Amino acid sequence: MPHDVETEFRFRGAPDLEVAAIDGALATAGYRDAAAADHRFVDTYLDDGEGSLQQAGLGLRLRASGSGQELACKARRETEGGRCVRDEWTASWPTTLAPRTAAELPDELRDLVEPFVLDRPLLATLRLSIRRDSRVLPGEDGALGELAIDRVEAEAAGRKAAFLEVELEVLEDLPGCERLAARLAGLLPLQPAQDDKPSHAGALLGLQRPPLPAATLAMTMPIGAALAAIAAPHLQALQQAEVGVRQDRDPGHLHAMRVAIRRLRELVRSCRDLWPAADSRWLLDVLGEAGRRLGALRDLDVLLADLPAGIAKLPPGLLPAGKALLDWVRDRRQEAKQLALGWLRAATRLADQRRLHAMLVAGPAGSAAAEPLATALAPRLRRASRRVAKLAQAIPDDLPLAPLHELRIRCKRLRYLAEAFADLPGLECGKSLAAVTGLQQALGEVCDHETAASTLLGWVPGAAATLAEGLQVAAALGALATGASTAAGKARKRARRQLARVDRPKVYRRFEAGLAPDANLAP
Repeated sequence: MPHDVETEFRFRGAPDLEVAAIDGALATAGYRDAAAADHRFVDTYLDDGEGSLQQAGLGLRLRASGSGQELACKARRETEGGRCVRDEWTASWPTTLAPRTAAELPDELRDLVEPFVLDRPLLATLRLSIRRDSRVLPGEDGALGELAIDRVEAEAAGRKAAFLEVELEVLEDLPGCERLAARLAGLLPLQPAQDDKPSHAGALLGLQRPPLPAATLAMTMPIGAALAAIAAPHLQALQQAEVGVRQDRDPGHLHAMRVAIRRLRELVRSCRDLWPAADSRWLLDVLGEAGRRLGALRDLDVLLADLPAGIAKLPPGLLPAGKALLDWVRDRRQEAKQLALGWLRAATRLADQRRLHAMLVAGPAGSAAAEPLATALAPRLRRASRRVAKLAQAIPDDLPLAPLHELRIRCKRLRYLAEAFADLPGLECGKSLAAVTGLQQALGEVCDHETAASTLLGWVPGAAATLAEGLQVAAALGALATGASTAAGKARKRARRQLARVDRPKVYRRFEAGLAPDANLAP
């Protein structure tokens, strides 16, 4: 499916601006007799009933013209002084009927759109009838750019509006287009456009939904409202990261998605008493399932990031086996990616995600949710910090894996809870939060190396039986596992030093500093 990064300079002018005047300005700028073409098409923009794509900065468009139908999805990167840079994906569409849900879209468009609209119906929200006069402008070494003069008639919800837009799309010469755009703006009554056609049409027709203002946390704020405000950006981060996971552009998207899931899960876990028991169990189950479904793929990403360096250190005789092993692991990752993608697209998962969003955006209700943060937060932080302190004091000096892993999890939960409320005026846990975060990361390094060693050894039977270089691959896996185990030992030394830094009562007392004491929540 074609994917382009489109760069253009966009201007707006009065609807009565004549094409001849624009051609005159082009001639003054040195572009005479550029071949003109006339196009007519109708663009229908699609979104769900909540305006999810608009809020995400996406435009899903079905274009009907004399040559057929085309679907396009555009995602803006930046707009400044009339210069717009955006990603554009296009696909042919076989019928004049618009797709009814994201699941009906071609896969690449589906994976751009579905994380935001989920299984909600796609609705025609805006219709633009466009008459375009275009000219391809020659440059020194090819085409400079394409100038389009668009007369737009917009219609939605029984309302109509009209405007004129002039676009100069860069083809081969960005600096030349930039100079020409500035020249045209000086010669013609044009103003730089700060938005695209559907956004401008929506503003003229009163369709634009203003972005939701970010809530400011305060000690007097009800904890239920605070949870909804804190959850909102994590839900948005989850949606944005899911697009990257589906497109498989960068392992960082998968990491970001799992972090958003974990942060939401900790919010629910620490405040599960604010929801009915069945609701909180369902929320935790859905978020937990999401973490597990994506965990295998993330583990392979972590291993693949480290394997090439480890293989490079193998004895020369094992290097061919190491390369074969790397290819084998990449195949395992491809299988895990397909499983994850199938789950992300599954109808049951989309329905669960829609319910999850609705519940977290609304937040919990009831008398307990109305308690102010000043008193509601203290016992939750106290409970989380005391669990960390208890585990840290009890862990043996050799840091065995099972209690080390449990301490890491508890540190992460305390960290996420404290970070969620870190901007609350009066909360004074910054130093302690930094210390616990450092411990969590040090313990995580141990766990990562131990997990790698265990995984590598676990691959010995399968890889040795599957690959032609079976014995050499087994030897390579053993050597790599030994290296991971050695790295885990070194990481334990760093973890012990970090553990000593947090083994102080004042570290845990700071998590409640500035908050009113409260004993309503059982430890």
